[in-house]
Amino acid sequence: MLIQSYRSEVNLIKIEPKSFVPIYEQIKKEIKRNISLGILKPHKPLPSIRDLAAELIVNPNTVARAYRELEREGFIYTKKAKGCYISEISSSLIKKERTEILNRIFDEAIGEAKKFSLQSLEMKKLFDKRLQTSDKTVTQGEKK
Repeated sequence: MLIQSYRSEVNLIKIEPKSFVPIYEQIKKEIKRNISLGILKPHKPLPSIRDLAAELIVNPNTVARAYRELEREGFIYTKKAKGCYISEISSSLIKKERTEILNRIFDEAIGEAKKFSLQSLEMKKLFDKRLQTSDKTVTQGEKK
């Protein structure tokens, strides 16, 4: 079945039906994220609108809207009667998307830290310490 060849890509797209974020926006965000991370490569086909809608249990119009907007933004392109494919995206577009993703993650972390009444200097110290720990872990992993 056609969906089988897309199983790994579809599994990379997670949506939260109860979220206040519209589902088409969630689909767009997940596809952009996977492109930015290099999981979805240029010229690789996306699942058909119907297949993705069936797999995510959403209306095909929702997936079609996400695909239309992704195409308008330059992340995907359509081949008539063939389907949608990942675009050859400029590095600046990928860099911009990565920055947006990381900014959202940092904003969440800062919000959580503020719940503990941490000041900026304390947050910076914690972040620096985590970076050092992470650097050591990566270095040790490379030695093995």
